Amino acid sequence: MDGLSSIFARNCSVRRITRPEASAFLDANHRLGSTGGRYFYGLFVDRTTGAAETLLPPGTLVAVASFSTPRCWERDGRRIRSYEWIRYASVSGFRVTGGMSRLLAAFVEEVRPDDVMSYADVSWPDGGEAYRTLGFKSEGLVSRGTFTCEKFRLRFDV
Repeated sequence: MDGLSSIFARNCSVRRITRPEASAFLDANHRLGSTGGRYFYGLFVDRTTGAAETLLPPGTLVAVASFSTPRCWERDGRRIRSYEWIRYASVSGFRVTGGMSRLLAAFVEEVRPDDVMSYADVSWPDGGEAYRTLGFKSEGLVSRGTFTCEKFRLRFDV
């Protein structure tokens, strides 16, 4: 075990949050801090269901995801709206099992993107595996400053 406490996303609710709420959370819990975005979602504790889960007060914000405005282009005679998943973070010291999936699902349900893309730092232990689990496909490696990222895309316009 990695020493992280667990929270289950199934015991949380998702809702849109403000840019200032997202920025404060990401500055405190993401190694790169906050950044721009258009859509911000938070995962809030509703209940706890057992000993395998850490007890947190209802209403506690435990994860945040931010997404960009659309980048649009033509593909096969069709206008494509692609969004970047800019940031995801859970509260420091906690693993939110299913958190990425719940936040992505809320974004997709509300915005109905043609695709979502994101980057994963390959030097991190996960190396992008969470994106693969969510159905994203790798589009190769990209150098970004002093680190290398893998670019991922999830297409809905097939």
